[in-house]
Amino acid sequence: MTTQAVSSSDSNGGAQQDIWLDTIVRPLGFGWLSARLPGNLPPSVLYAGIAVIVTNAMNIIYTLSTGGELIYTTNPYYVLDIILLPAAIVAAHSLHREYDQAMDEMEIEKRATNPDPLLNIVPKWFPWTLLVIGIVTQFVFPGPVSTYGVTAMFDNFVVLPFVYTPIVIQFFATYFAIEVLVPIRLWQSDIGIDFLDPEGVGGLRPIGELIKKSYYYIAIGLVGYALITYAPFIDWGWEVSTEANLLFTAIWAITIAGVGFGVFVLHRFMHREKREEIHLLKEQFRTHIENPYDVQSYEVPEEKEALVADLEEGITRVNDTSEYPATFSMWSQLLLSIALPKALQFVIAGL
Repeated sequence: MTTQAVSSSDSNGGAQQDIWLDTIVRPLGFGWLSARLPGNLPPSVLYAGIAVIVTNAMNIIYTLSTGGELIYTTNPYYVLDIILLPAAIVAAHSLHREYDQAMDEMEIEKRATNPDPLLNIVPKWFPWTLLVIGIVTQFVFPGPVSTYGVTAMFDNFVVLPFVYTPIVIQFFATYFAIEVLVPIRLWQSDIGIDFLDPEGVGGLRPIGELIKKSYYYIAIGLVGYALITYAPFIDWGWEVSTEANLLFTAIWAITIAGVGFGVFVLHRFMHREKREEIHLLKEQFRTHIENPYDVQSYEVPEEKEALVADLEEGITRVNDTSEYPATFSMWSQLLLSIALPKALQFVIAGL
């Protein structure tokens, strides 16, 4: 029996399709557990919560039994990991669910000749590729091991590559799909844009909302990462390493690049569709009037007045359609969320 066809019920009682991590952990017993617990929690959410708690408990028990110092003593903000990792899977499920709703709202199945690429948000091969890259990178560039002994060995060669990495991969695969793959697929599709959209954004507001929301989740993660990385140094007056600063800035810049790429591709897509539609309307307009290239002497035959008026209205409507898939308030909110993590880094690290 395949796991991809398995789904659970969402909070509204509807079908909730498995995401990639569900298909991995469902056969490991988390599907059985999900079916028997209240709340309709997906297997991947249960896995993230249980795995993070169990691995942290194992580290705590071992450290206390050997008389070592708990990481929570030197860095109490590390407890945020226990919250952020399961929250990343909850966020991934939320984005998948809202993407499916966006495709329904945009009626992609009716409008696209080949809707499948747009309906399947994350290609099956993509998270597996990221997982292999993540595991290999962790083994090639592990954190400090010899200084911290067994706990560091366990973290670097078991917990990080095989427990935490799949969780992180699931979220970033979803984020990358929304910011990069979806705009490319829209560009390659034949759905066009909706010039009758009363919001004036070509019917693409659901996609603009998803781009904004997905970066909200990134911003929350970066704020948590900033607290884990910088706050202990501020509390005890230590100096933050250049490597830590560069890593934070690199992650921040890469995620912004994803947003920028998505917005740019959608802009070019909407610009192209507008130009093509206006060109068609102008050609029709000129075939129904006399002296079509002379604004001072052109005439509209009486029998064509209603048709020409409709064409003029259509041209105005197309011209008034935005070339960006969001309203001004949405862009303001997105820009604020982009600036927040870096601003926090400046404040708490004094950079």
